[in-house]
Amino acid sequence: MKTSPTPVVSDADVLIHMAKLRRLPLLRVLYEYVSISEYVHQEITSKNDLGITEAIGSYLIVYPTSPEKAAAVAAQHGIHIGEAHTKALGELLNAKLFLSNERKVRKAAIAEGFRVAGTIGVILRAAHLHAVTVSEALSLIELMRSEDFRIHPDLIQEAIKTLHDTFDP
Repeated sequence: MKTSPTPVVSDADVLIHMAKLRRLPLLRVLYEYVSISEYVHQEITSKNDLGITEAIGSYLIVYPTSPEKAAAVAAQHGIHIGEAHTKALGELLNAKLFLSNERKVRKAAIAEGFRVAGTIGVILRAAHLHAVTVSEALSLIELMRSEDFRIHPDLIQEAIKTLHDTFDP
């Protein structure tokens, strides 16, 4: 399996979800590396570790971003400052893929020409590329029903249906 050569940026929520699922290393398998802003770095390292420390500097690469640029992006799109730092980093690195679960952020990223994926999209891609089995992907998505994850139940159902429709004979 080949990793994607596409430059990828992520905000905190996808990283935190993947860490809670104990599948953060899938990002290395799927994308080789993921770029994050210093702001996101601070957000994710304030959480229970869950493998985040090992990922920093290995396949999560930290970049500085302009606070002024991030503030302007946040004001323009009405998004959280951490997500604005990620969008600014995406522009700086000419990233093609933006990882986020937040609807408003995804909408802003798409409007700016990014492709977007959230935690479920990462899991579906992993199943498609055989980085996880369909059974593992279904288990991971089922785990996201817990209150520790902020994913709409309809999205979880849609992902389960996609896995069954795509991979069942």
